[in-house]
Amino acid sequence: KDAKNGQIVVARLGEEVTVKRLRRTSKGVELIPENPDFQTIHVAPDAEDFELEGIAVGLIRNTMLM
Repeated sequence: KDAKNGQIVVARLGEEVTVKRLRRTSKGVELIPENPDFQTIHVAPDAEDFELEGIAVGLIRNTMLM
């Protein structure tokens, strides 16, 4: 709930979970994808099915070196 604008968050919308960049606006919250093939999700301030689950702090990738 303390996520700041621009942070990448884990958000729950009903039964679905997504990882997006957060932007707070006067009309609620926007969840902005890093991938341009996906659309921004607009969440109204009174949305009952929206919850911030956490903030992304890092990425671990399993890569094989050759």
